[in-house]
Amino acid sequence: MIEQIQPSPGPTGSAALLGVRRPHTPEEAARQFEEILLRQFVQAMTRDLFRASLSGDEAPGWLGSYRDTQRDVLTDVLARHLAEQGRLGIAELLLRQWRQAGHLSANESETNP
Repeated sequence: MIEQIQPSPGPTGSAALLGVRRPHTPEEAARQFEEILLRQFVQAMTRDLFRASLSGDEAPGWLGSYRDTQRDVLTDVLARHLAEQGRLGIAELLLRQWRQAGHLSANESETNP
């Protein structure tokens, strides 16, 4: 007998790591997308951050088994901070494109991250 797989009710992957919930407004969806995208950028930039040892090449890596956890925490904090600043403008760009494409009405509230 084949068991059917039900879709997951909550977010998965980066969204789950960030504690992202289902957005209720287009503005919230755009901000969440920006934060997840920033997390992917920061994760790529910090991939090798904790791999080098402070004691030389032959010593175990810095913080040993905690390096992945430390990198993930740093990635989350930095991505959230960058998204809150709103300086990249990804969320605003998405909302503008959605309005131009007719997916949102022209009188939708403007974003204020």
